Amino acid sequence: MGTVRAAWEDEENNRRVDLVVGYQVTTGQVEIDNVTPHRVHFSCPESGETLRSVGVHTETGKQLLLERALAAGAIDRIRHHLSETDVHDVPHPADTVHEAFETPSVTV
Repeated sequence: MGTVRAAWEDEENNRRVDLVVGYQVTTGQVEIDNVTPHRVHFSCPESGETLRSVGVHTETGKQLLLERALAAGAIDRIRHHLSETDVHDVPHPADTVHEAFETPSVTV
């Protein structure tokens, strides 16, 4: 199983949601095992600059963001990107603390 950081650009709501995506490649097909929303970056609608960033700590918050990402097609785009790209595994222990403005491996 591999792990990659990805970001979903939710332009309608002026935010970027950082995701941790667990996947595996089986018989040449990329299968997404799990997706965990990790952090939300809110941006100014006019300038696009990030105004603030908050971690996603509650299960309810994670589930809500995951449902929105699924509805927007972000997970399918991540799966497609992984299948088209030579993505290297990014170790992601559960207790890793990321910088608020860390660049994701995949942006959709």
